[in-house]
Amino acid sequence: MGEVVQLEFFPKPSPSDIHEARKLLNRYARMRKAAEEIGTMANPSEKWKQMQAEYQEKTESIKMAVRLIMDDEVREVIEFRFIRGMPRWGAITKYSSITDRSVDRRIERGVKSVAGTLKGIGLI
Repeated sequence: MGEVVQLEFFPKPSPSDIHEARKLLNRYARMRKAAEEIGTMANPSEKWKQMQAEYQEKTESIKMAVRLIMDDEVREVIEFRFIRGMPRWGAITKYSSITDRSVDRRIERGVKSVAGTLKGIGLI
């Protein structure tokens, strides 16, 4: 019999994958807003339409990756911090019942999860 090979649906992200995921998460709110604004233009150029399509694809992929975070507490912090576009101190203030280091750990775990999903779908 041959060797059994297990395929990873969500491959383990490398440090550079995690870095790329964090960059995308940090740009999420701006990309979403830009895509919305381009949609309000009367006659957007092809370049604007391409940008809109790219941003819509990226933001939808990011939102899906965030929804796939299994830990509810981690997902909630990631949604607050990146999807809603709040600063780090805002997350620490909102989650004042836990330490700022715990908030940071949840953010790190969430970013790693998002990186694994985005790597799995080929966005990073």
